[in-house]
Amino acid sequence: MEHYSGQLAKEDFRVRWECPYCDQAGQSHDAEDGVTRFKSHLFSHVEPLMEAGSHVAEAINGTGTVLVKSPLDSSGADNARVHLLSPGDILLIVTTTPVARLRLLNERLSEWPAWTIVLTTKPDPLAGVDDLDLDTVPLEIIQLDKRLGLRDLGETISRVVSEQNTTNSRLAFEFDIMSEIIDKFEMKTVFRFLHVLMNRLENVGALCHFFINPQTQSASTINMFDGLFDISMTVHGQRFVVDADAG
Repeated sequence: MEHYSGQLAKEDFRVRWECPYCDQAGQSHDAEDGVTRFKSHLFSHVEPLMEAGSHVAEAINGTGTVLVKSPLDSSGADNARVHLLSPGDILLIVTTTPVARLRLLNERLSEWPAWTIVLTTKPDPLAGVDDLDLDTVPLEIIQLDKRLGLRDLGETISRVVSEQNTTNSRLAFEFDIMSEIIDKFEMKTVFRFLHVLMNRLENVGALCHFFINPQTQSASTINMFDGLFDISMTVHGQRFVVDADAG
Protein backbone atom coordinates (compact mmCIF):
# COMPACT_ATOMS: atom_id res chain seq x y z
CA MET A 1 0.00 0.00 0.00
CA GLU A 2 2.96 2.33 0.62
CA HIS A 3 3.63 2.16 -3.12
CA TYR A 4 0.42 4.17 -3.66
CA SER A 5 0.54 6.38 -0.57
CA GLY A 6 0.74 9.42 -2.83
CA GLN A 7 -2.75 8.62 -4.12
CA LEU A 8 -4.23 9.04 -0.63
CA ALA A 9 -4.77 12.45 0.92
CA LYS A 10 -6.48 13.89 3.98
CA GLU A 11 -8.85 16.79 3.36
CA ASP A 12 -10.25 18.24 6.57
CA PHE A 13 -11.76 15.19 8.29
CA ARG A 14 -12.07 13.18 5.08
CA VAL A 15 -9.77 10.73 3.31
CA ARG A 16 -9.66 11.10 -0.46
CA TRP A 17 -8.07 8.70 -2.95
CA GLU A 18 -7.37 8.74 -6.66
CA CYS A 19 -6.78 5.57 -8.67
CA PRO A 20 -3.37 5.37 -10.46
CA TYR A 21 -4.95 3.14 -13.15
CA CYS A 22 -8.12 5.05 -14.06
CA ASP A 23 -9.86 8.36 -13.45
CA GLN A 24 -11.97 7.10 -10.58
CA ALA A 25 -11.66 8.75 -7.17
CA GLY A 26 -13.42 8.42 -3.86
CA GLN A 27 -13.61 9.88 -0.39
CA SER A 28 -14.74 8.85 3.06
CA HIS A 29 -15.24 10.55 6.42
CA ASP A 30 -13.76 7.47 8.10
CA ALA A 31 -10.02 6.98 7.46
CA GLU A 32 -10.08 3.19 7.82
CA ASP A 33 -13.11 2.89 5.55
CA GLY A 34 -11.44 5.13 2.96
CA VAL A 35 -8.27 3.04 2.89
CA THR A 36 -10.32 -0.18 2.64
CA ARG A 37 -12.30 1.17 -0.30
CA PHE A 38 -9.09 2.24 -2.02
CA LYS A 39 -7.56 -1.22 -1.53
CA SER A 40 -10.66 -2.90 -2.95
CA HIS A 41 -10.64 -0.64 -5.98
CA LEU A 42 -6.94 -1.30 -6.63
CA PHE A 43 -7.61 -5.03 -6.44
CA SER A 44 -10.24 -4.70 -9.17
CA HIS A 45 -7.36 -3.69 -11.44
CA VAL A 46 -4.87 -6.23 -10.08
CA GLU A 47 -7.16 -9.27 -10.29
CA PRO A 48 -7.67 -9.17 -14.11
CA LEU A 49 -3.91 -8.87 -14.55
CA MET A 50 -3.41 -12.04 -12.57
CA GLU A 51 -6.16 -13.89 -14.42
CA ALA A 52 -4.72 -12.86 -17.78
CA GLY A 53 -1.38 -14.41 -16.88
CA SER A 54 0.44 -11.08 -16.88
CA HIS A 55 3.41 -10.45 -14.67
CA VAL A 56 2.71 -9.60 -11.03
CA ALA A 57 5.01 -6.59 -11.35
CA GLU A 58 2.58 -4.99 -13.79
CA ALA A 59 0.27 -4.37 -10.85
CA ILE A 60 2.91 -2.18 -9.16
CA ASN A 61 4.41 -0.51 -12.21
CA GLY A 62 7.37 -2.88 -12.36
CA THR A 63 8.86 -2.11 -8.96
CA GLY A 64 7.89 -2.54 -5.32
CA THR A 65 7.48 -5.27 -2.72
CA VAL A 66 5.64 -8.58 -2.82
CA LEU A 67 4.91 -10.81 0.17
CA VAL A 68 4.84 -14.43 -0.99
CA LYS A 69 2.95 -16.81 1.31
CA SER A 70 4.36 -20.25 0.65
CA PRO A 71 6.56 -22.96 2.16
CA LEU A 72 10.12 -22.27 0.97
CA ASP A 73 10.79 -25.74 -0.40
CA SER A 74 7.91 -26.28 -2.79
CA SER A 75 7.27 -26.20 -6.51
CA GLY A 76 4.95 -23.24 -5.99
CA ALA A 77 7.68 -21.25 -4.24
CA ASP A 78 10.08 -22.03 -7.08
CA ASN A 79 7.49 -20.87 -9.62
CA ALA A 80 7.15 -17.60 -7.72
CA ARG A 81 10.93 -17.20 -7.60
CA VAL A 82 11.33 -17.65 -11.33
CA HIS A 83 8.39 -15.34 -12.02
CA LEU A 84 9.66 -12.54 -9.80
CA LEU A 85 13.39 -12.83 -10.51
CA SER A 86 13.18 -13.22 -14.29
CA PRO A 87 12.73 -9.48 -15.06
CA GLY A 88 15.99 -8.65 -13.27
CA ASP A 89 19.31 -7.80 -14.88
CA ILE A 90 20.88 -7.98 -11.42
CA LEU A 91 19.68 -10.57 -8.89
CA LEU A 92 20.27 -10.23 -5.16
CA ILE A 93 19.20 -13.26 -3.13
CA VAL A 94 19.32 -13.70 0.65
CA THR A 95 18.96 -17.40 1.48
CA THR A 96 20.21 -20.25 3.66
CA THR A 97 20.01 -22.67 0.72
CA PRO A 98 22.27 -21.20 -2.00
CA VAL A 99 22.71 -24.46 -3.91
CA ALA A 100 18.97 -24.87 -4.40
CA ARG A 101 18.68 -21.27 -5.59
CA LEU A 102 21.55 -21.64 -8.08
CA ARG A 103 20.16 -24.90 -9.44
CA LEU A 104 16.77 -23.28 -9.95
CA LEU A 105 18.24 -20.34 -11.83
CA ASN A 106 20.36 -22.64 -13.97
CA GLU A 107 17.41 -24.87 -14.86
CA ARG A 108 14.59 -22.37 -15.23
CA LEU A 109 16.01 -19.11 -16.58
CA SER A 110 16.60 -18.92 -20.32
CA GLU A 111 19.96 -17.32 -19.56
CA TRP A 112 21.86 -16.07 -16.54
CA PRO A 113 21.36 -12.38 -15.73
CA ALA A 114 24.17 -9.86 -16.00
CA TRP A 115 25.07 -10.35 -12.33
CA THR A 116 23.85 -12.56 -9.48
CA ILE A 117 24.75 -11.99 -5.83
CA VAL A 118 23.85 -14.53 -3.16
CA LEU A 119 24.07 -13.66 0.54
CA THR A 120 24.06 -16.69 2.83
CA THR A 121 25.17 -18.02 6.21
CA LYS A 122 25.64 -21.49 4.71
CA PRO A 123 29.13 -22.92 5.35
CA ASP A 124 30.88 -23.83 2.09
CA PRO A 125 27.97 -22.37 0.08
CA LEU A 126 29.02 -23.89 -3.26
CA ALA A 127 29.41 -27.44 -2.00
CA GLY A 128 27.28 -29.73 -4.14
CA VAL A 129 27.28 -27.78 -7.41
CA ASP A 130 30.23 -29.50 -9.07
CA ASP A 131 27.92 -30.70 -11.84
CA LEU A 132 26.99 -27.14 -12.76
CA ASP A 133 29.21 -25.12 -15.07
CA LEU A 134 29.49 -21.92 -13.07
CA ASP A 135 32.96 -20.89 -14.26
CA THR A 136 31.56 -18.43 -16.78
CA VAL A 137 28.53 -17.38 -14.72
CA PRO A 138 28.65 -13.77 -13.42
CA LEU A 139 28.17 -14.82 -9.81
CA GLU A 140 29.20 -13.48 -6.41
CA ILE A 141 28.72 -15.33 -3.13
CA ILE A 142 28.85 -13.34 0.10
CA GLN A 143 29.12 -15.49 3.21
CA LEU A 144 27.50 -13.99 6.28
CA ASP A 145 28.25 -14.64 9.93
CA LYS A 146 25.38 -16.53 11.59
CA ARG A 147 25.67 -14.18 14.57
CA LEU A 148 24.92 -11.16 12.38
CA GLY A 149 22.19 -8.92 13.76
CA LEU A 150 19.46 -7.36 11.67
CA ARG A 151 21.11 -3.97 11.64
CA ASP A 152 24.34 -5.42 10.28
CA LEU A 153 22.42 -7.52 7.77
CA GLY A 154 20.57 -4.44 6.55
CA GLU A 155 23.83 -2.50 6.24
CA THR A 156 25.41 -5.36 4.28
CA ILE A 157 22.48 -5.53 1.86
CA SER A 158 22.53 -1.75 1.47
CA ARG A 159 26.26 -1.80 0.73
CA VAL A 160 25.82 -4.51 -1.90
CA VAL A 161 22.99 -2.55 -3.52
CA SER A 162 25.14 0.61 -3.54
CA GLU A 163 27.91 -1.27 -5.34
CA GLN A 164 25.59 -2.16 -8.21
CA ASN A 165 24.95 0.19 -11.10
CA THR A 166 21.17 0.11 -11.19
CA THR A 167 20.76 3.26 -13.26
CA ASN A 168 20.24 1.29 -16.45
CA SER A 169 19.69 -2.12 -14.86
CA ARG A 170 16.72 -3.74 -13.15
CA LEU A 171 17.35 -5.14 -9.69
CA ALA A 172 15.33 -8.16 -8.53
CA PHE A 173 15.60 -9.02 -4.84
CA GLU A 174 14.65 -12.24 -3.05
CA PHE A 175 14.53 -12.58 0.75
CA ASP A 176 14.07 -16.19 1.86
CA ILE A 177 14.66 -15.76 5.58
CA MET A 178 11.71 -13.67 6.74
CA SER A 179 10.16 -16.49 8.78
CA GLU A 180 13.55 -17.20 10.36
CA ILE A 181 14.11 -13.64 11.55
CA ILE A 182 10.53 -13.45 12.85
CA ASP A 183 11.29 -16.49 15.01
CA LYS A 184 14.64 -15.10 16.17
CA PHE A 185 13.99 -11.40 16.83
CA GLU A 186 11.30 -9.26 18.43
CA MET A 187 8.42 -8.29 16.16
CA LYS A 188 9.11 -4.56 16.48
CA THR A 189 12.74 -5.11 15.52
CA VAL A 190 11.78 -7.18 12.47
CA PHE A 191 9.11 -4.69 11.41
CA ARG A 192 11.56 -1.79 11.65
CA PHE A 193 14.24 -3.74 9.77
CA LEU A 194 11.88 -4.61 6.91
CA HIS A 195 10.56 -1.06 6.67
CA VAL A 196 14.08 0.43 6.38
CA LEU A 197 15.21 -2.29 3.96
CA MET A 198 12.19 -1.81 1.69
CA ASN A 199 12.74 1.95 1.56
CA ARG A 200 16.36 1.37 0.56
CA LEU A 201 15.38 -1.01 -2.22
CA GLU A 202 12.56 1.23 -3.37
CA ASN A 203 15.10 4.03 -3.89
CA VAL A 204 16.81 1.97 -6.61
CA GLY A 205 13.57 0.80 -8.24
CA ALA A 206 13.94 -2.85 -7.24
CA LEU A 207 11.31 -5.56 -7.63
CA CYS A 208 11.43 -7.37 -4.29
CA HIS A 209 9.80 -10.47 -2.89
CA PHE A 210 9.85 -11.80 0.65
CA PHE A 211 8.77 -15.32 1.59
CA ILE A 212 6.74 -16.13 4.68
CA ASN A 213 5.61 -19.66 5.49
CA PRO A 214 1.89 -19.81 6.41
CA GLN A 215 2.45 -23.32 7.80
CA THR A 216 4.83 -22.09 10.50
CA GLN A 217 3.62 -18.52 11.09
CA SER A 218 0.27 -17.64 12.64
CA ALA A 219 -2.36 -15.77 10.67
CA SER A 220 -2.12 -12.87 13.12
CA THR A 221 1.63 -12.60 12.55
CA ILE A 222 1.23 -12.65 8.77
CA ASN A 223 -1.58 -10.08 8.93
CA MET A 224 0.63 -7.76 10.96
CA PHE A 225 3.25 -7.68 8.20
CA ASP A 226 0.81 -7.59 5.27
CA GLY A 227 0.50 -3.83 5.36
CA LEU A 228 4.21 -3.32 4.67
CA PHE A 229 3.94 -4.78 1.17
CA ASP A 230 2.52 -3.45 -2.07
CA ILE A 231 1.15 -6.90 -2.96
CA SER A 232 0.54 -9.98 -0.85
CA MET A 233 -0.05 -13.25 -2.66
CA THR A 234 -0.58 -16.90 -1.83
CA VAL A 235 1.01 -19.50 -4.09
CA HIS A 236 -0.91 -22.54 -5.30
CA GLY A 237 1.39 -24.44 -7.66
CA GLN A 238 1.56 -22.37 -10.84
CA ARG A 239 -1.25 -20.06 -9.71
CA PHE A 240 -0.68 -16.90 -7.69
CA VAL A 241 -3.67 -15.54 -5.77
CA VAL A 242 -3.36 -11.88 -4.87
CA ASP A 243 -5.02 -10.99 -1.58
CA ALA A 244 -7.68 -8.31 -1.99
CA ASP A 245 -6.98 -6.81 1.43
CA ALA A 246 -3.18 -6.76 1.18
CA GLY A 247 -0.87 -3.76 1.18
